[in-house]
Amino acid sequence: CYNGISRASTRKIHFVHAIYFRYLLTNPKDRKVVICENFLQTELFRETLADVLFKQFSVVGVMMTPALPLALIPLGTPTGLIVDVGYYDTSVICVYQGMIILQSYLTVELGTNAHLMAIQRMISESGTVKVGKESKKASDLYGEFELSVLEDIRARTCFCGERPAELKDSSFEQSGVITEHRASDMSYPMSDGHHLVVSGKIRERSIEVLYDGDGEDNSIATLVLDSLMKCPIDCRVELASRILVIGGGSMLAGFDNRLKQELLALLEHSRYSKLTPGKLKFYKPNYFRNTMSWTGGAIMGSVEHLHERYISRDFYNAKGSATLPNWSSLAPQLKDSYQSTGTPTRRSSTPLRDFMSSPISSSTLPPISNLSLS
Repeated sequence: CYNGISRASTRKIHFVHAIYFRYLLTNPKDRKVVICENFLQTELFRETLADVLFKQFSVVGVMMTPALPLALIPLGTPTGLIVDVGYYDTSVICVYQGMIILQSYLTVELGTNAHLMAIQRMISESGTVKVGKESKKASDLYGEFELSVLEDIRARTCFCGERPAELKDSSFEQSGVITEHRASDMSYPMSDGHHLVVSGKIRERSIEVLYDGDGEDNSIATLVLDSLMKCPIDCRVELASRILVIGGGSMLAGFDNRLKQELLALLEHSRYSKLTPGKLKFYKPNYFRNTMSWTGGAIMGSVEHLHERYISRDFYNAKGSATLPNWSSLAPQLKDSYQSTGTPTRRSSTPLRDFMSSPISSSTLPPISNLSLS
């Protein structure tokens, strides 16, 4: 500790200070804050962040809400199956009529990082570099690439190819030995003037790691179907027809089409014989996929109708971190008005459902019929 402030608090103070005074250039006392948080965020992190916002920056109010359901707000729909392909893992959750189906929340350690490691491995095995008129092994010249270089290679050259014909329609077999590809080789300029030859196999098939699974028959595709099976039967058809894929890991060309092919193939497997989801449809959002939740949080934060969902500064200073909501209750948000006993008044709905029932949502957001589904 330093002057009674922990190291964790000190780091968050510097972080929040940079947001307000370096990037936003605004007074923190003038605006309320919406925190789009992870379902599995630790209590210590949440309490420390709230303490910093209220006591160090004196914000007016704070609303904490799960990030994934917020991605539905820019679409103007209260129902959807959300697939978030992040850097280290992929998460799936189902939201029906604004209510979060908690048992449907699943995660697997497959994301952008796994794809980057697959690219590095394939380049080390067979990658070549053009040095003048000669070709040399990439592993001999560079060894392991920096993450920033791998990310640039991924963004510039890679895409999701169609499901390999070499795989059986309903198999859980890994595709690491697949050689079929249609992409041509591509030259990637290195900082030293040489050119790395990114083969067509790397460009098209390095993404297979996300569908091979984690060694326990869990992949992005199985995660979606397993989450759907945990939902009530009467909700499954509508959820399957409203799939929203978000996250930076899903911004490769052809990602949705490949995921749909994997889902259709897995539905023929005995593991999902009892699942009849109907027709699979995917949203095509007009916003960047890696900012969908942030966009939803920004829209929610602009709605005065939801002022009851915020924890006020005065109440937090009086009651402390005990006022922070717990997402697992599904009704944790607090009102600005409290009973004489000081007990927070519980709500029977979620912030997303409150937003969808507000006057602004029906007048400013696009109608569902105008959204693109494929």
